[in-house]
Amino acid sequence: MTTGWSDFAVAMVGAAAALAGLVMVAISVNIREILALPGLTARAAAAVGSLVLVVVTGGLLLVPGQPGAVLGVEVLVAVGPAVVLHTISLRHRARNSASGRFSLALYLPLAALQLFPFALGAVLLIVTGSSTGIYLVAAGVILTVIGSMLDAWVLMVEILR
Repeated sequence: MTTGWSDFAVAMVGAAAALAGLVMVAISVNIREILALPGLTARAAAAVGSLVLVVVTGGLLLVPGQPGAVLGVEVLVAVGPAVVLHTISLRHRARNSASGRFSLALYLPLAALQLFPFALGAVLLIVTGSSTGIYLVAAGVILTVIGSMLDAWVLMVEILR
């Protein structure tokens, strides 16, 4: 099922690991500002959790000879903690943001856009074993890397404005 996906998986694992390092540096450099702003620690945790999801998913894609249904179950389990972290972040934003509705209107679709392809792709892999599931998971990986770049920007630059 995952034949031909190893280069993609290795590239995304490397990119996500590097980006996770960048986010961790941003957190450590701006820790006082992050701790001072309500909800920003939850956003940082969601960003790190999303990058861990990309690394784990890439690792799962590298397991040779794995049936599609097994891969689907593994991805579905892996996406769970990221969903929890994003949900916590969304709750903090709703409670603590001066522009709570605007923030939610922007962040909720961005979080869903990242995580929904993982979940849908996993379900398709479980139910149908179709390679369409892998393509959706790959879309989730790419969208999560993009979303995590936005979070890294906030944690490094926007926080200091």
